[in-house]
Amino acid sequence: MSPDPSIPDIVADLLDLDPDQVTEDTALTELDGWDSVNALRVLMYLERRFARQLDYERFTTATTVGELAAVVGPVRVPEGPLR
Repeated sequence: MSPDPSIPDIVADLLDLDPDQVTEDTALTELDGWDSVNALRVLMYLERRFARQLDYERFTTATTVGELAAVVGPVRVPEGPLR
């Protein structure tokens, strides 16, 4: 993953998918491995990676990778290691 990855890159990495296959327009239901357990993995990773609590209701109603990115908002990676 690049030092400042996009949300599609993060989702692809966490689900072991080809990054070229995951775009902001990709429907979550079309992602191999997208289920409630992996959704929580993605949520927890994003909260830790970007050091902020995400709106759980908005996260769970997102239908595309782009909508997940909108829940995260502007991406600014905090300095230092992940906790």
